[in-house]
Amino acid sequence: MKAILFDLDNTLLDRRLAFRRFTERLIDNYMIIELDSDKPVIIEEIRIADREGYRGKRELYAELYNTYRWKEGVTPESLLAYWFSEFFRCTEVMDGAIEALDLVRDNGLKLGLITNGSVHSQNAKIDFAGLRHYFDAIIVSDEVQKKKPDPAIFAIAVQRLGVDPADAIYVGDHPVNDVLGARLAGLQSIWYRGNQPWDERLDEGEPALGHFSEMKKILP
Repeated sequence: MKAILFDLDNTLLDRRLAFRRFTERLIDNYMIIELDSDKPVIIEEIRIADREGYRGKRELYAELYNTYRWKEGVTPESLLAYWFSEFFRCTEVMDGAIEALDLVRDNGLKLGLITNGSVHSQNAKIDFAGLRHYFDAIIVSDEVQKKKPDPAIFAIAVQRLGVDPADAIYVGDHPVNDVLGARLAGLQSIWYRGNQPWDERLDEGEPALGHFSEMKKILP
């Protein structure tokens, strides 16, 4: 084993917590609500509408604009702009992730990161979290015009790391985008159990992590 690569959102970063923080700020700054008791309900409705980040943001904020009451001057475009300017500031590193990265580095392995998303948003989160210096290669889907689970994005990553796919492990929370995508590209894959349920179309028995404190069990 020569390299371990990671997903970003809901793997190294706790996106669900970050999105909740962002939604609270969005409501406080821009939304009109009748009762404070309505706020938790609206937060959950917006979380569901976001589909754990797999929803286009322009579509999402157009829907939210037409669903809720907003302060004077708010437009779908201003809500979208707030997303891009503010969401990365809500970034939270997953519990145990820093220790896991240190452990991998201390074991002399190369580190890579592969994430779907926009170059601006993903790089802003990486830098806000202070993670960039850990990685020998960072691949953002919009930059390379390849998106997980396309095996091509994994191939780009291992090429930049200078390792063979068979000598690399990919860790991510999404059964299809991360686990299956890495497997199709010839990497070993580890499922990080989190917000995504296992996909019944995939074989059972995939190696998994429930918390980064278990990282030692996948190191050589």
